[in-house]
Amino acid sequence: MSNFKKLYICKNLDELEEKTGIPDVRTREMRSLLESARKINEEATKRYNEGDQEAAYILYTRYFNLLNNIHKRDNYQQYKSQIRKILGDNQTNKLTMDRLEDLTKSLDKRYTLLNKNANLSNANEITQTSLMQLRQLDLTSHSNNQIQRSRSVSPLKNGVERNGLLNAITCQQLYDSMQAQSVLVMDCRPSSDYGESKLNYSLSFNVPAEIIREGMSAGKLQDKLDQESKKLWSARAIKDQVVLMDWNSSATELKGNSPIRILLDILQWWDPDVVYRSPIRILEGGYEFFVMGYPTRCINPMVVKPQLSSTFMESSVLIEDIEYPSVNDIQLKDDIIAKNQSNSSLIIHKTSSSGRPTVDRSSKSAAMKLYDDKRKTINEIAKEQEVLLEKAKENDEQLEQIAEQFNSVDHKKQLINGETEMMYQFMQLESEAEDYKNEIKRLKAQIHHYRRRDEEEKANLPIQLVKDVEQIEAKIEERERVDEQRKKERQQLAEKFAIANKNKCLTRNNNSKAHFEENDLEENKENLKLTIPTTKLNPPQFDRSIKPKHSSPVDTEERIRNFSPVSGKVGRGLTGLKNLGNTCYMNSIIQCLSNTPSLAEYCITDKYKNYVSRNNKTRGEIVDEVAAIIKMLWTGGYKYVASRDLKYIIGQYQKMFRGYEQQDSHEFLTILMDWLHSDLQTLTLDPLREPKTASDKAWLDFTKAKESLILHLFYGQIKSIVKCAECENESATYECFSNLSLELPENDSTCDLEECLDMYFSGERIHGWNCPKCEHKRDALHVTTKHAIKKLNIAKLPPVLVIHLKRFYADTDSPCPSYKKKLNYLRFPLQNLDMSPYITVSERKRSTPTLYRLYAVSNHYGFMESGHYTAFCKNDALNHWYKFDDHMVTPLDSSKVISSAAYILFYTRLSPLQAIN
Repeated sequence: MSNFKKLYICKNLDELEEKTGIPDVRTREMRSLLESARKINEEATKRYNEGDQEAAYILYTRYFNLLNNIHKRDNYQQYKSQIRKILGDNQTNKLTMDRLEDLTKSLDKRYTLLNKNANLSNANEITQTSLMQLRQLDLTSHSNNQIQRSRSVSPLKNGVERNGLLNAITCQQLYDSMQAQSVLVMDCRPSSDYGESKLNYSLSFNVPAEIIREGMSAGKLQDKLDQESKKLWSARAIKDQVVLMDWNSSATELKGNSPIRILLDILQWWDPDVVYRSPIRILEGGYEFFVMGYPTRCINPMVVKPQLSSTFMESSVLIEDIEYPSVNDIQLKDDIIAKNQSNSSLIIHKTSSSGRPTVDRSSKSAAMKLYDDKRKTINEIAKEQEVLLEKAKENDEQLEQIAEQFNSVDHKKQLINGETEMMYQFMQLESEAEDYKNEIKRLKAQIHHYRRRDEEEKANLPIQLVKDVEQIEAKIEERERVDEQRKKERQQLAEKFAIANKNKCLTRNNNSKAHFEENDLEENKENLKLTIPTTKLNPPQFDRSIKPKHSSPVDTEERIRNFSPVSGKVGRGLTGLKNLGNTCYMNSIIQCLSNTPSLAEYCITDKYKNYVSRNNKTRGEIVDEVAAIIKMLWTGGYKYVASRDLKYIIGQYQKMFRGYEQQDSHEFLTILMDWLHSDLQTLTLDPLREPKTASDKAWLDFTKAKESLILHLFYGQIKSIVKCAECENESATYECFSNLSLELPENDSTCDLEECLDMYFSGERIHGWNCPKCEHKRDALHVTTKHAIKKLNIAKLPPVLVIHLKRFYADTDSPCPSYKKKLNYLRFPLQNLDMSPYITVSERKRSTPTLYRLYAVSNHYGFMESGHYTAFCKNDALNHWYKFDDHMVTPLDSSKVISSAAYILFYTRLSPLQAIN
């Protein structure tokens, strides 16, 4: 390779080496690491072929650093075949290493030559400057050219080394600087993209990509700007920082011919009249990352990054539309179920295929190591058992106290308020007791497997280890006897609570019907009189000679609300919600939404008022009430408040929420999301902008060319594929979603979220489908005939991913059909949930971030007939988890977030910078 790209990143190999480090990836899953390594290697090869030796060196070195980390993983052997398949064998990586060594030698020579020439240039510059001073020449046009030429080879200009480090600024740093009004932002995206969406910031302006050309000076570029932009352009010398951004550039990997790279060169080397106060910086990840992290600081944050050129789209559309070249590439749901069943028994250590140990027992040191490993494993199990048994015992004592308190009441037929809270506490403790039972069962399975393995290996455990194992087994058996003894007692207590609570609900609904229709209605009329005048409640009278005025958000600003606040200094976001009578389902969801940072900021700062629709079914009233309650939750001045106005307004638009019966929090969330989207659906898209793909068209059909912040945060898109096994034809449809509803495995006390996602996005055979290509009816019922397979993928990942676990199901086998609840203990990640296996080809090509972190959980305790909801939320300001149990808010250890009560999971997407930190 002879056509090397000009050196632009560093001055020597030492500086270049500093850029090759990788972040701490110890918590990343193996599958995620392999995908990252593959992408890095591909990009490195691309840069190498383009002659960009510096970028290739950085990326190849990062690749080997990551590969070294992969090899050190404990589960390396388990993934060995997959690693070879994705990253190649030893010979392949040896060739890559040889390439890296060649790069090192070549760059060393080039840097040596570069520095030698730079020293000569410095000497020439000094000589020329001295001559100019002696001759005292005026700055004519000719001398101006000479000065600019001398500056073009100067090693330092405006605090930035020409071949040194390009300064990056993160989205959070830019946001902080915007708050302080200390930064000038030059947006060099095309003017059409800038007009569609831009920063909501007075010191930001557009330097259109179409006017930026190589060889231009700063003066010529200024002449091409509009008048408003020229005013801001002149501020570049007085602002503390100047930041450049495009759609998604990185400071360390700017393309040589890109508009942002050319603009940077113009400002650094062809702007002689300005001395910048600090180095010019590049927004890491560009506008695409910023609009994802700070949508409220952007105008039209629902913007989608433009697709590639139409020529490329035409050539690749057939490839992008086809998700699976062969029907055999689709993993079927039946195969996953069979795999999960075969893996249901716990395996701690694998033996060789013969069942014999792989340790050479003739070696004394090997025998000692084997003994130490066994002792360590048994000690770990014993310690974990001790902690679990102690927690289970404490849980028993609390349950006994509740039973004594409730039984001391003289057989009341219905609950009073204090006893209702007692019932809720009972449900939570009972759920925790089941979790402890499942964990103890897991330990029992470990010990059982450990014994069986030793029997297969014909290994005799030392006497002390045998005694330790027997002691663990004895404690487990004792605990199982205790659980069995108390099972009947707790079932009886649960039945008593359920009957008393049902009677209370019936009595309350009967007695309060008139009160709700009269007293509450009058009270709310009084509270809402400034918002809903009588002309809105009665048929309106129009004077058609007068043009009607447009409804304004100002109508709702003076509304008087009854929060019944209980004062008390608490942290911001740590205010509870009073239970108004089985309203825990609503309280749980509101707390989860309140801890969604972008939504909370939107409400607290009143920015939502600029986008409220008063012409839809709910007239903007739902978002007004949600925003009002979120504001109260974040004042930090109340222990708890009541959401009476929110409940009243919601009840006006949905009858099921009017009374005091328990409702499903998932159903409430789904309806609320639709209402909030409708209330804020005022962001109009360009009607002349044609959708480029079937996915875009389906999205446009769903939004009706009007979008909202709710849509941008919570809504994604599913691609449903049906593939014919005969002719391989693939048909696709698209559907928007605000949450994913996942099935839980049958008869499985413990499972992983990954299993549920695999099941949801796996393929399944379908029948009764007519293939439009080969025109044959496909029937999955006849295994001898060719069939069709249906498969789901995510075409658009939302920034906030809400996952609903389908715990309730209709039991049609029992004599009295009813709904029952699955009590699976679901393990789900608090960090780095990886959704990359479930996205479409086109979404993967857009490089959409696919890692998420958990920030809230809506929990359900009890059963369908009688239950209680709470929320576990991570306060973004305090960086700590809290439990929201109606009006009670208490700190929560992160180890307790995962439980069998988890019902709805709230994940927020990590930007690439967050994902690697």
